[in-house]
Amino acid sequence: MLSVILRGPIFLIAGVRQGWQAAFVALLTESIFCAVSAGFYGAIVQSLKDAEPQWLTGIFLAVVIPVIFQALEYLLHWFRGTPHLRIAAIVALIVSGLSALFNWYAMRRGTLLVGGEGGNFGGDLRRLPRLFVGFMAIVPRKMASRARNDSLKLLNGV
Repeated sequence: MLSVILRGPIFLIAGVRQGWQAAFVALLTESIFCAVSAGFYGAIVQSLKDAEPQWLTGIFLAVVIPVIFQALEYLLHWFRGTPHLRIAAIVALIVSGLSALFNWYAMRRGTLLVGGEGGNFGGDLRRLPRLFVGFMAIVPRKMASRARNDSLKLLNGV
């Protein structure tokens, strides 16, 4: 459901200029694709949640896997005649990459896991806002840490 909520509007908006029927077909196509592929996508992310090195895992999850899934998605939408497909696919690729990174971040913190590692989905949903804030703070925290370290090096004459 989370995949449909994030990605469905992209294709709905792409189809609106051609009329509501085209928009609905694009949304339905995306919903079916998400329903079929989200489990595979999540399983890949979960299987790599503790993989090292983290930088390589991040690139793989944010770029390689989304490109593979987006290629399949593009073909499905192309076959179904989704209008404005190129821009919708680009936006969906960006959303997929960011979503994969967020899922990886959440899974490394014990959330959105399935099987023996998984917990209560309701509990996971309650944790998502806090996890999202933490995820959004990663880059500012890294920049502040780097600036602090650089300042200490300057003060110590290194």
